[in-house]
Amino acid sequence: MHQPYYRNLRDANFQMPWVRLHGVKDYLDMVAILDEFPDIKQTFNLVPSLLEQIEEYTSGKATDRSFELSRIPAAELTQSEKNEILNSFFSAHYPTMIQPYRRYRRLKEITSKGFKALSIQDFLDLQVWFNLSWIDPIFRNETPISDLFKKGEGFKEEEKLSLLGKHIEILKRIIPKYRQVQDRGQIEISVTPFYHPILPLLCDTDIAKKSNPGIILPTNRFSHPEDAAYQINSAIEYYAHHFDRKPRGMWPSEGSVSPDIIPIIAEAGIEWIATDEEILASSLGKPTDRNNRQNVSTSGDLYQPYIIELEDYKLAMIFRDHALSDRLGFVYANWDPKQAAQDFVNKLIGIRQHLKNIKSPGRLVPVILDGENAWEYYADDGHEFFHHLYSLLSDHPELQTTTVSDYLRECESRTKLVRLFPGSWINHNFNIWIGHEEDNLAWDLLHKARKMLVEFQNSEEGQAIDPEKLKIAWKEIYIAEGSDWCWWFGDEHQGQNNEHFDSLFRSNLMYIYELLGKDIPAELLKPVRSNFLSSNLTQPTDFFTPIIDGKNSSFYEWYSAGYYDCIKAGSTMHRAIHHTKGIHFGFDETNIYIRIDPDPTTDRSIFLETDFLIEFLGPSRLLININRAKNISKIEGSSKGQREIIAVIESFLEMQIPINLFPDKDIFQFDFRLMVSHNGEHLETWPPAEVISMKLPKAKAESIFW
Repeated sequence: MHQPYYRNLRDANFQMPWVRLHGVKDYLDMVAILDEFPDIKQTFNLVPSLLEQIEEYTSGKATDRSFELSRIPAAELTQSEKNEILNSFFSAHYPTMIQPYRRYRRLKEITSKGFKALSIQDFLDLQVWFNLSWIDPIFRNETPISDLFKKGEGFKEEEKLSLLGKHIEILKRIIPKYRQVQDRGQIEISVTPFYHPILPLLCDTDIAKKSNPGIILPTNRFSHPEDAAYQINSAIEYYAHHFDRKPRGMWPSEGSVSPDIIPIIAEAGIEWIATDEEILASSLGKPTDRNNRQNVSTSGDLYQPYIIELEDYKLAMIFRDHALSDRLGFVYANWDPKQAAQDFVNKLIGIRQHLKNIKSPGRLVPVILDGENAWEYYADDGHEFFHHLYSLLSDHPELQTTTVSDYLRECESRTKLVRLFPGSWINHNFNIWIGHEEDNLAWDLLHKARKMLVEFQNSEEGQAIDPEKLKIAWKEIYIAEGSDWCWWFGDEHQGQNNEHFDSLFRSNLMYIYELLGKDIPAELLKPVRSNFLSSNLTQPTDFFTPIIDGKNSSFYEWYSAGYYDCIKAGSTMHRAIHHTKGIHFGFDETNIYIRIDPDPTTDRSIFLETDFLIEFLGPSRLLININRAKNISKIEGSSKGQREIIAVIESFLEMQIPINLFPDKDIFQFDFRLMVSHNGEHLETWPPAEVISMKLPKAKAESIFW
């Protein structure tokens, strides 16, 4: 059970709602259902960064933006708040969480026509349904949940507030329930290093070469095993405080292991860790391909515990059945629940029979997967499947569920693991978190901030500063070491929250500089991510000089301009509402030209009254504001007069910005972005998580072929 830490410590609220939403849907029901099946034993891995956030919700210390938007009376919502709601309140798996509910489904259909198509009651119903659909079925017989499902629409404000109160009530039950079921011996709870870092990379980023010799590493080597020790020990202390005992086991974040981490984990008192079968295969020198007859599952090597000894430290290890775990996570959601449960049991029986045939000493099948991500793809959040599966396992004469520590106590035999291959449970390497230019940039930014913090702490100035500020600064370092930031950097993963992860990662590091009174490095002001732009952006092809009149005088006037497609970019982030269709940009020898096209569905009167802020982030910072009174003001940047900027709003906004406003003489690239607001309320930013980099040729003759 894991979520990254969603709050920058300077802010009161979480930037994303996933702790709360998965809290009411996945974290409590997964353990509560075991009350019905006393013979089922399980191991739950709880990441402290998740538990800390649950506590911050339940204590009232923090909330999230979606929760606050939900609390606002529908009649008092501003245009900006309505846009936010329409762009985020359908963040649910459509086939299982929206489509089954007539009113929620209808609201999504109405939304395609824009916020003006929705009435006050529509918005109130949407506020309710977004928060209602995330409630797990196990709680739907409780009030007020059952009443709201029966009513379906036409909700009242007091009913909505009652629902939001139920969210907090469910969150308050999570930690006590795990403790209750642990204390009766039905579950074991293991932990992960506090903020979910990739431990091997914290110890030494060069370890990535072992699993991928051709990898390109960050400019600066990051090697801080002391940080790994802090993340491990603080997790153990946090768990012991809440559960009155120390954990025996640990799931290293993303199943990431290396020889370096073994002594640190063992010295902290952990007795066992777990990772993936591909790590075992690579450690034994066997093929990772399941189709190869010599793989670890066929040979029986997979289904037994191991012991690894390094520097006089010993640690037990188990390795998950990759294929069987993935069937639960990615396959069975589309099956009939009863057939899926029977197939799972049949697979276990097949493994048991195979182990008998090869006389393997092993008899343990570790099935390990994410605790919250799979179930929304199952009908009824997987409850029918779980009931069939747990019933079959409870009654089966040849199969027994167990916790890891219970099994290790009963089975003292260990096979010695001579070599531990470094890698994670994803492709037995670390490529998700390091190697891509975006990942490497993130590591370098982290390295720079940490180095600055250490140097400051050891200086006279650092000796005099409030110790609480240093404590917060170090906490921001540990948060920034979490794995989730680099999960969303690079080419591997794209989603509607990429820009939020990018912004939050950088804001964590920026706050360190702010706390210590240091200037924020310019590179932290620019997004780490860049690959979103590739499919939404074209560069200028030649010099051109348009007429700045707010009209498209001819087809060829902006023909050579570059273009950023806001509609296309917005669709990848599931934005329902757009105010900007696209941004044209280009230049001649003396000026930069920008044209902003309104979305054709936007009311023209709103476009004419919109505030546009053009922010140049490179080569120097310059902010140009075009307000709805058609006045031009430079908020920051060049000392030259604002009269040199020309802007006209008619069918489009067209701008002419002299290049000599920028202090640098030899400029060949400008980085900028657009922020749109109305009546002081922010509407959208383009690009959301990057900047538009406009490349200038050195001379007009080179323009077509540079």
